[in-house]
Amino acid sequence: MSAPAGWYPDPADPAARRWWDGTQWTAQTAPAPRFGEYAPTPGAPTTPAAPATPAAPVGPPTSSPQAAPAMGGSAAYPAAPAYAGPGATPPVVDVPTSTVWVWLAVAASVLPILSVFLIDWNGYIAAVVAMSREASSGMSGVPAELMSWEARTLGISLVGWVFYAAFVVFSWLDWRELKRRGVVAPFGWAWSFFVLLGLGSAVYMIGRAVVLRRRTVAGGWAPLWTWIAATVVGFIASISLIVWVIGEIVQAVSFTVQGS
Repeated sequence: MSAPAGWYPDPADPAARRWWDGTQWTAQTAPAPRFGEYAPTPGAPTTPAAPATPAAPVGPPTSSPQAAPAMGGSAAYPAAPAYAGPGATPPVVDVPTSTVWVWLAVAASVLPILSVFLIDWNGYIAAVVAMSREASSGMSGVPAELMSWEARTLGISLVGWVFYAAFVVFSWLDWRELKRRGVVAPFGWAWSFFVLLGLGSAVYMIGRAVVLRRRTVAGGWAPLWTWIAATVVGFIASISLIVWVIGEIVQAVSFTVQGS
């Protein structure tokens, strides 16, 4: 049996009362009784006296407090938000987590690895051979070819740092977009600064995926696995290139020594 209409403790706010119209909670609220004011003891609500006219509708709400309705007698107030006090677990939301910014961050973190293919390795091999030839002939100093190659390589390395800075910016934009979509406390974008330490991009990508797994339905694994695959492929390609360069240098230097 439903509790009679009246003021009861608000199930969504312990510091307030809410009007129960006999079948459901309404939007009308009032402050809870202060210390010393009348407040009934917990228990079943007291049945009010029968109205003079049985068909008369329930009158307007009064400020007289009553006991709360039985827990199983009615549904909770539908608009009441869940309590989120200190240390409470953030709610799980059903929102898309693959933003355009996280994909740009993945690209920005992988491209510096592939920048080794922009270096003029043939020019480097020629400079090493020239330095070896000068050393065998008793000459000292750094060949002009090697100095020119170092200048070009420095410019390419600066481009890599630009990509690292872009990774930080894209991480911040990704964090902001996740908050706009309703994700509570996504992984901190400031962790992306670890990218300046080399493989520090892994800190943001892994942390982002773990936090989204806990706080969203979709999770955030696709960008992480893409980043891992691209990074592994980039390292394999870079190592293969370095092995080829070393082999070419050894072969070219051996020919120079034999020729002299």
